[in-house]
Parts: sequence; structure tokens; C-alpha cells
Amino acid sequence: MQNSSEKKAFGTHLKQQPNAHQLPDSPTVLAKEFNLRYSGNPISVQAANNWLMSIAIPTQDKLQILAAWLNVSTQWLRFGEQPTESQSETLFSIPSEGISKKFEKLSPKQQLLVQELIEALLRLCCIKIL
Repeated sequence: MQNSSEKKAFGTHLKQQPNAHQLPDSPTVLAKEFNLRYSGNPISVQAANNWLMSIAIPTQDKLQILAAWLNVSTQWLRFGEQPTESQSETLFSIPSEGISKKFEKLSPKQQLLVQELIEALLRLCCIKIL
């Protein structure tokens, strides 16, 4: 169960981030922008307002979309804490031992397919591909 201090911290952090991205502190804009990035059921303006007013905290899947969109960690968005280096490695790194060797063994057609799949997944997760 979420306590009021967690909700207040989340609402404060969320309000800070849209301003940093030149978005108005508006539940309508937040709901619209969030729904553009979220593949599940869209959130209502009321739900976005509840987030901004520190009444509610989104579910983990929604929190992950918000964090990716705002370019912050879910831990910071929810609690105001930056993950430690070891937590970041555990949460965000992909074990790469042997992956490059396996990739090199694929045919050029298979390599292209893997590359396209990764790019599609990154687009779904709101990560800008360089």
C-alpha cells in the first residue's frame, strides 16, 4: 500500500520533469503525451491529475513509460533516489558474454532481422535510437 509521503514525493518529481521538458504542468497534456507512448489502455485526464496532485502513483508498467519518456530512473521518479551503480547494472544491463559471438554466427539476413527487432523494441520503450 502506498503511503501519503510516497505519493507526495512522486507527484513532486513528476511535476518537476514535465517543466524540464517544456511541457505545461497540465493533466490534459500529461495524459495526452503519456497515451502516445503507452501501448496499454489509455489513462484519463483524471488519472494524470491524480498523479500530479499526489493522490495516486501509477502502476509499475506506467511508471516505466513515464521514466523512459522523462529520461529519469523509475527509482528517482518514485522515491527521489538515484540507483547505485551496482543496482543500475543489475536492473539495466544485458549480459553480453557470448552474445556478440552468437550474433556473428548468424547469417546476414538473420543479423538484419535481429537489428530490426531491437530497433522496434527500443521504439516501443520510448528510447531514441541514434
